[in-house]
Amino acid sequence: MTEQNTPFPGWDWDDPDGLAERLDAFSANVATCTKLEAAPAGPPRDHAGFRELGLTGIEFAAFRTAHPEGLGTDLATLRSADTTSEPGTLYRVDGDRWFTQLDIARPLPFADASVDWVYAEHLIEHVTLPVAVRWLREARRVLRPGGVLRLTTPDLARYLTGYATGDGFLAKHRRRLTTLGFGPPMPARPAFLVNQIFRHYGHQWIYDLDELRHVLGLAGFEPGQVRHCAYRQGARPDVADLDTAFRTDETIYVEADR
Repeated sequence: MTEQNTPFPGWDWDDPDGLAERLDAFSANVATCTKLEAAPAGPPRDHAGFRELGLTGIEFAAFRTAHPEGLGTDLATLRSADTTSEPGTLYRVDGDRWFTQLDIARPLPFADASVDWVYAEHLIEHVTLPVAVRWLREARRVLRPGGVLRLTTPDLARYLTGYATGDGFLAKHRRRLTTLGFGPPMPARPAFLVNQIFRHYGHQWIYDLDELRHVLGLAGFEPGQVRHCAYRQGARPDVADLDTAFRTDETIYVEADR
């Protein structure tokens, strides 16, 4: 089979910068929905505004949150056949979820103590450390007293243990990513499989538990407010249930209370 006839012509796993354009295109292709309706008013600004819409929390990096009381947000544009999202507008997605487009590198457009929970799955590793700390401060600010922040992210310790011990994790992870169809099978080299969490998918900073505790502390959370959790286990079952199953092999789960 010639390169032109392969499913991924020109794909080179050893050139992560060269793959960035392909992955951006992939993200744009999945940022779609059947029906996208702009609401008459803008996004909710305070607790009363959230409650008026039946919302209790925010899921970041989600075009269509699975939580029925969640506001989905993402930096990327969401599109339907006839509508394209714009920042500063609230949208109804497929008739049953709310979405607004925003950038976590900027101050959140919500009042203090607006929501009961904040959730972000595999988002924090996509921004630099200073941006992560500023965003976590903002997340803490918009949480109501007693509210909970739940973060999930690739666990550096899991990768390094897999590399050092040869316990089969890296091979399993390689097979999982291949089934997702992001490209041809990844190289099986252990060093490559560790490096890809730093160099692929737009990752900027990779965490272990101590590093997460560090940034949460910089954001204002007290040490006693931060806890290591398991998959779909947490203070709020409805929020913990947002964890997706296909990432459990590499993920660390952490919650912080307001």
